[in-house]
Amino acid sequence: MRELFTIIPKLPGVRVFQFTDDPEKSRELAEFCEAMGHSLEVVTFDDHTFEALKDLPVRVRRLQESKERYNQRSMQFDTIFIDYTIEKLQNVEDFFRKVYRMSKNGGDIIFPIAPSREEEMVALLTELNFVAINSIESEGRLYLTAKKLHGWARV
Repeated sequence: MRELFTIIPKLPGVRVFQFTDDPEKSRELAEFCEAMGHSLEVVTFDDHTFEALKDLPVRVRRLQESKERYNQRSMQFDTIFIDYTIEKLQNVEDFFRKVYRMSKNGGDIIFPIAPSREEEMVALLTELNFVAINSIESEGRLYLTAKKLHGWARV
């Protein structure tokens, strides 16, 4: 996973967001962000993960997936890691619409997918105005990366 952290811009004031159901990956990302001086916010949809992450020295929240907005302010994050199992989501399209609103213009999203869903996910991201969609293999898993095109699209 650490090799994916190179996608995060090496600039001051970078804001990183993570959706997770994997406490170990959150700890790795928190250590990296602290070393780089980046701000990190972590969200989980389940109580077990929330309890495992409460001691992280970053903002950790437990939210309902169905919540209308995951963040009060739009266009706030430079990089969004989605370490939450996509197959567990109740509504994948709705989830990525909310992620789009959270991303800064030119912001990156990164998430693992099953190889059998790559074509479907690329089509969905394209429909939602994400661009520069690429697949990356890391640690035996397939990840998709994408950039938010612009903030004036109605998603």
